[in-house]
Amino acid sequence: MSAAIAIVLPRRERFSASRFGAVALTVNDYVRHSALRDQTAILGLATDAPLNPAFRAIAPKDALWRRRTRGFALGCAADLAPAPPRHIDVHNRVEIFHLLARRFPEAAVSLWLHNDPQEIRGAKRAEERRRILTRARFVFCVSEWVRGRFLAGITEGHERVLVFPCAIDAMAEAARPGAAKEPLILFVGRVIPEKGALLFAEAVATALPGLSGWQAMLIGGARAGSDYGKQVQAALATLGARATRRDFVPHEAVMAAFRRAAIAVVPSVWDEPFGRTALEAMAAGAAVIASRRGGLPEIVGDAGMILDPMTAAGLGAALMALAGDERARADWQRRARARAVEKFDIRPWAARLDALRRDIDPALPR
Repeated sequence: MSAAIAIVLPRRERFSASRFGAVALTVNDYVRHSALRDQTAILGLATDAPLNPAFRAIAPKDALWRRRTRGFALGCAADLAPAPPRHIDVHNRVEIFHLLARRFPEAAVSLWLHNDPQEIRGAKRAEERRRILTRARFVFCVSEWVRGRFLAGITEGHERVLVFPCAIDAMAEAARPGAAKEPLILFVGRVIPEKGALLFAEAVATALPGLSGWQAMLIGGARAGSDYGKQVQAALATLGARATRRDFVPHEAVMAAFRRAAIAVVPSVWDEPFGRTALEAMAAGAAVIASRRGGLPEIVGDAGMILDPMTAAGLGAALMALAGDERARADWQRRARARAVEKFDIRPWAARLDALRRDIDPALPR
């Protein structure tokens, strides 16, 4: 099937309504709001109920002597070869980017970075990142923090390293009518140390006994049998019925929870490259408390509370203060919603991406 634009997901990224990651959601949002969506194909491993009709399942060329990422890259190359696209965007996998850039030298091949490039295979050293720039039409970074990490030690080509955030349909989320916010404090994310799930559990375990009528909810799965997950569950268990724990749920259920929640917490203790859950909470009108790590301050700006350092005691105190001050909480909610719509709504960002493609390819429809 012919497509002018091919978007390649990481091999392990699921693109299903029942299983997805942040990369899948970002790709889906950009394609869904693009004027060039009919010119676009999204390549990934076979999945049930794909998020977007532009999805094409790839048969990887796996072998015992071959890395699985390379097998997937070869499968993508085989799929694209009969009708080579003019634009190829590879998300988060440098090895796939290089292989497709070699196989399709006439195409504008770009790399999207959703994580710290200095932690990504093939981009850890400055000389590797310079090599990427020699082949890339653009390098798209989801935050200024990621861009800075990519450009460390690089003196040329800065103009082709661009920030395109994990924008969302913020206008739709912010515009939805509904009931008043509930006295609910929400955490959404994997139950791993980096995301600060235990900080959240310990903070609400401390704060909620002094907050009449308030409840806490954690949405996110833990590794099977992990001690960390057990510690989180034990801390929440002290609250009894006032704390709810849910594992993986559909994205719409996550957004419904954000729309209910008066307060959302993003207590990451690692450098979040972007922080999509913070943006989703803001768009849904929750007052946000986040840590000063990675790209999170770029998302939250002055529209949320930033804690530095993020500790269970500090978070608990912030929750008690915010839950106890209805006027201040309403102001944070209003500011969060306004910033999400103004800075991170998908429509202008998708239009900018379309414009970039048309600038280098006048044959694309206008």
